Amino acid sequence: LARAQRCVVHSRFLWTALSAWTQSVAMAVARPIAAVIVFSVYRALGQAPPEPTAQQPAAAPPAPPQAPPPAPPQAPPPAPPQPPPIPAAASAAKAEETDPDVHMHASRERHLSSMASSGVHHERGVWTYGDYKNDIDGVDTPQACAAACNSDEGCLHWNFHVVHHRCDLKGESSGHNSDVSDWISGNAVRYRPAQPRGADL
Repeated sequence: LARAQRCVVHSRFLWTALSAWTQSVAMAVARPIAAVIVFSVYRALGQAPPEPTAQQPAAAPPAPPQAPPPAPPQAPPPAPPQPPPIPAAASAAKAEETDPDVHMHASRERHLSSMASSGVHHERGVWTYGDYKNDIDGVDTPQACAAACNSDEGCLHWNFHVVHHRCDLKGESSGHNSDVSDWISGNAVRYRPAQPRGADL
């Protein structure tokens, strides 16, 4: 019985192998025969057989988006314009405003220059004591101060402050101080200097 079973198994194996071989031989023989038949049909119809389609290569993946180019560097802001040069006269005026001494000296020289062609006696300094009238109203120039003194019978001298434009009238005075730099002064036309003793002898 065992021998008979082995024979059955071997026969089944041989049958399976033979069937597989037969199928492979049939496929190998059938393919060229089918190709010859298809070629003959197309030739009879006067058409060329279709070319075997080649497998299309897979599409390449899309390229990644490019980064935008960097922005160009910004130009530096333009330099501020240089201030115009200050004229010499304006520079001198500014110096007068910032330095009181400079302002006082410039004012004195300006007033002295204005009196140079007036024909009125004037000089630097101040008459001391002998107060008669102080800070005359409406007088803001040395010429007007001299005119106020000449029109007043009791005035012999006048003092004018070059910065504050103050006019003082003097009667009999004890003397003149030319070292005071912020005043200019003068004599009235009626003033006569005292004669030294013995001058009439």
